[in-house]
Amino acid sequence: MTKVAAFHSTRVGEKVHHNNNKCTEGNNIEKKYWKEGTGGLPLCSHCSKLNSEGK
Repeated sequence: MTKVAAFHSTRVGEKVHHNNNKCTEGNNIEKKYWKEGTGGLPLCSHCSKLNSEGK
């Protein structure tokens, strides 16, 4: 599993946080919108799937 510290996008309309560096959605966040922490948002479904698969 490649779990990392939680991060999220500050871009309007983004409604999830990420914690897996293999998540393509999380990896597509531009640096200017990237912020550490959950932001009070639920976990991304792709991160959740990767985590449960041990990836």
